[in-house]
Amino acid sequence: MKRKRVFGLALAGLLLAGALGMALPGAKGPASAEKAPSRLTGAPAASLPPPEEDTAAALAEPAKEEPMLIIEIGETRLTAVLENNAAAEALRELLAEGPVTLPAENYGGFEKVCALPQALPRNDADLTARPGDLMLYNGDSLVLFYGENRWGYTRLGRIEGRDAESLARILGGPEREVALRLE
Repeated sequence: MKRKRVFGLALAGLLLAGALGMALPGAKGPASAEKAPSRLTGAPAASLPPPEEDTAAALAEPAKEEPMLIIEIGETRLTAVLENNAAAEALRELLAEGPVTLPAENYGGFEKVCALPQALPRNDADLTARPGDLMLYNGDSLVLFYGENRWGYTRLGRIEGRDAESLARILGGPEREVALRLE
């Protein structure tokens, strides 16, 4: 009885090792050191580098940091992070040529709307804008939010480090120009 149990456990161990792809000493097959052909192409399967190599490569390459958007309204400077989309990339390209000053006006008691010098690619979605959001409206207007509104916008970015109250005071002021640059 004891022999059957040991034999059963050994057989279960072998089956489990095979299912998990573990190589047995002297074994030839997919789990061995040789590369098994891919089931899709028949070509040898690619092996992944050891995790240490991935880590070393990641540490050797300096991280590419995206420039910050600097927004100047009167004497106040705001910083914002831009999204990773076509509209934000087009804005980066526009600002790569140098700073831009935009005419601006308050609208509805919750946003400052700035006319852009050129249309940007849009991918409008029904979004609820919150204080600090930067949105593209109608492809040719940059909207800086200090209140909330739900409409069809393309998200461009977000102002950092300011609460709703300070944004209402800064963006809701009488200034009629907004300067943008990358830093």
